[in-house]
Amino acid sequence: MKKKVAAIVACRLKSSRLKSKALKNIGELTSIELCLKNTLRIGSADVVILATSDLDSDRELEQYTYDPSVVFHRGDPEDVIRRYLDICIELEIDTVIRITGDCPLISSQIAERLLEAHNRENADYTAAKSAAVGTAAEIMEVSALKKIKAHFKSANYSEYMTWYFTNNPEHFKLQFCDLPKQFVRDYRLTLDYQEDLDLFNAINEEFIDDPNHSILDVFGYLDSNPSIAGINSHRTLKYKSDQELIDKLNLVTKIPS
Repeated sequence: MKKKVAAIVACRLKSSRLKSKALKNIGELTSIELCLKNTLRIGSADVVILATSDLDSDRELEQYTYDPSVVFHRGDPEDVIRRYLDICIELEIDTVIRITGDCPLISSQIAERLLEAHNRENADYTAAKSAAVGTAAEIMEVSALKKIKAHFKSANYSEYMTWYFTNNPEHFKLQFCDLPKQFVRDYRLTLDYQEDLDLFNAINEEFIDDPNHSILDVFGYLDSNPSIAGINSHRTLKYKSDQELIDKLNLVTKIPS
């Protein structure tokens, strides 16, 4: 039987480094709308879901679903796995394409490749070994998310959902894929800082007459314009540079033996 696949975009408005970053404009669309636009290009997804919290402070996101087909879901503010599972159980979803709302240029081409590999290997969790930050989704089975929740009553660090899989390889079939070289770059295409927003708007300006450009088009533009690509290159990812956070995640996401 064919699995039912949902692309779930998790998003909240609580950002501290760039206030309400999901509602910042990249051209004529907000960042979250651009993310949803690109997510809707994933042809293998049966449904696209925007999943936020049930707090009043996130209610405004309902106005930014981009397309009427996008399901708007509100759930647990901190336990993102619970937020995912609630809507997955309701819609009878089998497989999740996980996307975070701070990735407006998420690549449908990469997502399709990862989903194909995930299904071929019957994996619980699939990710790219290397990809430009903000371009590659993760693939995970709902059954695996249920297994995580069986061990963690409150998975309050599941904003960093990846760790619940990668720190427990004895419990899950993990797969890390090599992408074709044309899909691999070191660019930073995620939204956390003003410099990130400046980069996205520069990219948008270049492709203003080509709304259906692909991530390969973006890479070609950045390859040819290193000064543009360098706008945000000095910024780092907190979960890769903050040792205190890394140590905490390694501790709280490990399934007890």
